[in-house]
Amino acid sequence: MSTTQTTPVENVALPQLPRGNSWAPSLRGIGLATRIELNRRRPTRKGWIFYGIAVGLMVVISVLVAVIAGSSRTSIPLELNILMVLGLGILISTSLAATSINGDSTEGVLAPLQMTRLTAGDIALGKLLASWGVSVFALVSLSPFLIYSYTRGLWSIGSLLIVVAAILFVVLMATAVGLAWSSIASRAIASVALAHLTLGFLMIGTLVLFGVLTPLTGEEVTITNNYRDWESVTEEQANDPAFDYNALPCVESSYTGTIFHTDRLAPLILVNPFVAVTETAPLADPEVVAKQGGGDGVFSTLHMLVASAQITTDIAHLGYDECAATDGMSPWTEDAVEQSQYPRQPWWGLGTYAVLLVGSMVLVVNRLRVPYKKLRGGTRVA
Repeated sequence: MSTTQTTPVENVALPQLPRGNSWAPSLRGIGLATRIELNRRRPTRKGWIFYGIAVGLMVVISVLVAVIAGSSRTSIPLELNILMVLGLGILISTSLAATSINGDSTEGVLAPLQMTRLTAGDIALGKLLASWGVSVFALVSLSPFLIYSYTRGLWSIGSLLIVVAAILFVVLMATAVGLAWSSIASRAIASVALAHLTLGFLMIGTLVLFGVLTPLTGEEVTITNNYRDWESVTEEQANDPAFDYNALPCVESSYTGTIFHTDRLAPLILVNPFVAVTETAPLADPEVVAKQGGGDGVFSTLHMLVASAQITTDIAHLGYDECAATDGMSPWTEDAVEQSQYPRQPWWGLGTYAVLLVGSMVLVVNRLRVPYKKLRGGTRVA
């Protein structure tokens, strides 16, 4: 009878298995995740109808603006088209991204995707680029109207490209915000609502908050006005066409009034997406502003309003000085020229959007990494 001796097996160091999927993205992985997302997010019949109606409304408005503008060279049609393109891009990108992750989770598609060799960064960036790409495609459909209105306007091609780049960046930020809410909320209807509320706060809430907080910045000061002594003009001088009214003596009048330090609240306006895009546009021609007493377009008028909120404190302290007119311009015209040439400040808005973009994507990547540490009740993972 033979006996079999067993040799004890020594402890062998086994390779450390990765704990869940990695976060580091790769170009190949991002491209694959983008193609998968585009194939999954093909618009349904209702989706095509929605896009058709939205683009059709934009086309009708663009045609009406071009007809109303007539044959004169003006930048107003171009600027209105840019604002409509921005609004449409934010609407489409937010709606698509806000159902991307929780929609896949509900359908049981997200978990198998996470079990592949795609990293969390690949999946997150792929979904971001896919939703953003669909929005860009919708914006491209309106490019003929942008090109036509550009030929009728007074902008340079460099200025137009800068504004278009700013629009694409804002739409990218809106896509990331929608994706972040999709990774947080378990239901698609909740994530869509929260994403639209977030973007709605940036577009409308900032203006409302500025108006609500403005009275809190009030301060009583003594304002001094200087004006010509028009009461000293005799009837003979009034009937003399050669009489120089600038030779009239100045009269000083002081009173106590309230000024509002809206310059402290200016960042609230500057983070508004529409204001941030208009701040990247070229400044108005000072000669045109001096002649018309205001801006020569929608963007220049918005820039003057934003500039007045930033420098209104200084103007209020100076008061109205009719005797300080130069080159035949009234003090009000000089103020308008100063506001039109106030330095552009798009970095408040673009910087805020960069923080939102990066923060949203970091959140999305962390939410896509497995294994999950904690799951909400009723969450489907496979």
